[in-house]
Amino acid sequence: MKWFPLSLSVLAALTLAACSPRTSQPAVAFTDYVAMGDSITAGMQSAGLTAQSQDAAFPVLLGQRGGLEVQMPEVTAPGCPAPMKSASDPISTESMNKASCTLLHPEVVSPVVAIPGARVADVYSTTDARVQNPDPLLYSSKLYRMVLGPGRTQLQAALARRPKFITLWVGANDVLLPTLRGTPEQATPPATFRVNYAHLLDALAPSGAKIVILTVPDVTRVPALVPVGLLGRVQMVDSSCKQKDGYFGTLSLMAATPQHPLACTTDSFLTPAKYEEARNTVTEYNRIIADLAAERGIAVFDVNPLLATMPGRPLIPTPSSPFGSTFSLDGVHPSSNTHRLLAQKLAEFMNVTYGTALNTW
Repeated sequence: MKWFPLSLSVLAALTLAACSPRTSQPAVAFTDYVAMGDSITAGMQSAGLTAQSQDAAFPVLLGQRGGLEVQMPEVTAPGCPAPMKSASDPISTESMNKASCTLLHPEVVSPVVAIPGARVADVYSTTDARVQNPDPLLYSSKLYRMVLGPGRTQLQAALARRPKFITLWVGANDVLLPTLRGTPEQATPPATFRVNYAHLLDALAPSGAKIVILTVPDVTRVPALVPVGLLGRVQMVDSSCKQKDGYFGTLSLMAATPQHPLACTTDSFLTPAKYEEARNTVTEYNRIIADLAAERGIAVFDVNPLLATMPGRPLIPTPSSPFGSTFSLDGVHPSSNTHRLLAQKLAEFMNVTYGTALNTW
């Protein structure tokens, strides 16, 4: 093999090519964003929906990172319903019945169509006038009518906005309240969950939007499930709970007092076996989501590694912040701080996945 010396012109050209930055594809514009889901996406905190909590939600913060103004369907004071003022406030349908549930700016067509309480099937089937098996703590015709308008599903509202980007975060309500009530066996069966979720994804496909699915959070980690040992220290459980492991949800705790403590012989007691059943249901839901998304080429952002790094119960709780900086007063919905972190991590994920240039600072 014979070697020939490179000419100076060729050498110079190669040197310039090596030193020059590689040409990259232009960033994908983050526009026409629609957020679908349930109460977290809607911005509920402390069991209430207010303009302040809505504007602190991750869809708004994600939009800001891309220079996009995401206008929420802001509600009038005191809220829809009004939020809890302390962790001891009761959570009931009465507060929703008393709520006015009107919009501050009815002329705004919000890209956030998420509805508190929505289960997977609700996204494509439920309206202000049509719902199957409504849960009194999940379903509110007032909320559906206020956010979506009369007779419209969340899916219909989302498609009408002609989205180019969609975040979809739904599924927690299929298992959350049964778990808080100590009856995780009443969660949506995984086989039904698969059918419902597949139907939803197939209905979104014609939009051509870039979709990011957020996984179902591990509902067994929420501080609204209170360990029996902790309740025993404040005399909120009776002798039947002695030396027992397990949890009571805050929905059961609302009626408990030292004079009328909870019993571990009731159905509302979440035994270790029930606790594991709830966790397994979440795991199965997320396996189904991963399978369905892979079949359709849809991106999945797993929220659980992020949430697992965040403390849910501080060592020294205070009345104003019983669950620290991670959760709001109801022990279920994330705090504004968690929404900020979620928006940052989502921005990083979308930049890598879809080539956007969202600010990640």
